Amino acid sequence: MFGKTEQERYEETAAMLRRFVAEDDDPGHRVPARRRVNAANRAVNLAELQLSRLDPVLHEVRLRYAEALDAAGAHARHLRDHLGTAVREASVLLGPDDPVLVARLRAVQRAEQPIGGARAARRIERAQQEAASLHDGGGAPYVLAVLDLADRHRAAGGHARFTALLEGLIGERRRLGLDADQRHWFAQLLGGMLHDAGEVALALPLLEEARKRPRADDAWEREYLNLTAAQCLLANGRDAAAEALLRRSLSALADPGRDRSLARLRYRAVHELGTALFCQDRFPEALERFREACDLLAADPRPHERTFRAYRNARVHAAIAVRDGA
Repeated sequence: MFGKTEQERYEETAAMLRRFVAEDDDPGHRVPARRRVNAANRAVNLAELQLSRLDPVLHEVRLRYAEALDAAGAHARHLRDHLGTAVREASVLLGPDDPVLVARLRAVQRAEQPIGGARAARRIERAQQEAASLHDGGGAPYVLAVLDLADRHRAAGGHARFTALLEGLIGERRRLGLDADQRHWFAQLLGGMLHDAGEVALALPLLEEARKRPRADDAWEREYLNLTAAQCLLANGRDAAAEALLRRSLSALADPGRDRSLARLRYRAVHELGTALFCQDRFPEALERFREACDLLAADPRPHERTFRAYRNARVHAAIAVRDGA
């Protein structure tokens, strides 16, 4: 690929990965489960390095990787951690109700490979007893006990039980007797957990509530909550609402001064604004925002390599969309 432009290298990688997807889907191409896992692992590593999360090919490869691991019963912990991001980011591009790719990712998530064996089961039993003993008293101790139980179920591969416990806790809110500060962290914590797990429809009302009640003296918390809510809006297909929220947040972050934490929030918000614009087919505007995010990231004295790659890939993918008039 030497001597080629960024766009040419990107397109060659995407074409190669499309061939992998087509081969994996070919009914005549049947290989042993472990061999399929190895091929999918190589493909997903390349896709994560070289493709934008706004490229459908990335999500097609992630899906084949998840299905290969599930079919082989392999790497259950990695699969568990992979699926929340895969579902959430596919929902940004395709919508949370996409009947094909997102639905298939969720089907793998519901398949729930057990993790941890008897030791995990004992931990769940102890956490369940603790939550039951605190149920009648309600309050923060009960909430924390249920969150611990939910976390243990998810750690053991029980995504459905994790989701049901948090959904049940949301339904119990009125009887819990939480004060204003506790209601804020309740919404923030549960919303964040559900968002990370890919349960974006359940997460959104909580994150919207949390962002409207930040601590008045904490600019970082306020804009972090705005950014997280905007990301969840995108995953729920509400691109215009996410754009409006991100523009308001960027007005507040226009001059972060020497505060590196606020500067990092700024380039993350600029990048997500590019995502919101791209999802509305406003490709030239999106490209400008992705370029700006790359420039802001370059000024960070300690940029994260994974973030750099993601921003570069978004910029190149958007440039291809502009070139092709997509």
